[in-house]
Amino acid sequence: MASHNPDVAEQKQLRARALEIGNTLEASAVDELFGLLKCRFPEVRRLAASALGKLAPRHPNEMLVTDYLAQAAETDDHPQVRQYALKALSKYPNASVALLDRLRDLARNPDLKDYVRTAAAEAVAAAQEANRTAYARKHHWCTRCRRRINEEDFMRGMELFGKPYCLHCLDERILESKNFEIVVNEAKAKRTEDGTAVQSQGERRIADYLSLKGVRYVYDERYRMAGDVRIRPDFYLPEFDLYIEYWGMDTPEYVENMKKKLFLYQRAGKKLISLSFRDFDRLEAILEEKLSRYIRL
Repeated sequence: MASHNPDVAEQKQLRARALEIGNTLEASAVDELFGLLKCRFPEVRRLAASALGKLAPRHPNEMLVTDYLAQAAETDDHPQVRQYALKALSKYPNASVALLDRLRDLARNPDLKDYVRTAAAEAVAAAQEANRTAYARKHHWCTRCRRRINEEDFMRGMELFGKPYCLHCLDERILESKNFEIVVNEAKAKRTEDGTAVQSQGERRIADYLSLKGVRYVYDERYRMAGDVRIRPDFYLPEFDLYIEYWGMDTPEYVENMKKKLFLYQRAGKKLISLSFRDFDRLEAILEEKLSRYIRL
């Protein structure tokens, strides 16, 4: 006769409870689902995430639910639990607007299973649509001239620059952006060991150090940080969701822009390594010490 396995019995009991809550839409048991979402059995966690999705229309505190689901989507070691947590987040699109950056990171993470990234992309689409609907209910004004604008102009400006513009001011902003790109590209006069064109000797040393250590980086690309706000970090390490900024000057205007950028990182809860031209003499050593807080070199 086979011996009784207490683990199997416990898993069966918890699995049945998660299914029961999901089938009966027992909204009062949502705290119980939060506990099941941290259960040691992946199948129970998956069913708990699914049940939370089914309870979407019934639970008054959507932000609390999406916080638990987002944590499961980002940290669970079982891909199907992540998938079902993301599917559940799609049922809470309004509350998920605040999670857009985190959801986008999951959708573009090459280390995740395809079906997990697909579920993340669906959650992003649902949250974006909720965001568009919310904006559509509001009146919009141009950031520069304060002229009232329609929804189409509003969305065009938000998509391009993360700010609303009328058509006239948008054309000016596009021209300024092109001129800025020309200046930036002309400043990229130094080449790293891997052939990347960078703007300063400090940035070149950072890039060469990352390459030496086998750390993949993206240089000088735009990323969404919080909502529709975009930022252009010096370096982004996609495998670790880590940003590196090299502050190369200390002029008043430069320092003011640096403070604004630091605020955006902080508000979005992003991991950031800050380096300064004052670190130049020991740049690699300081970079290694700060990197070691996040990754094993």
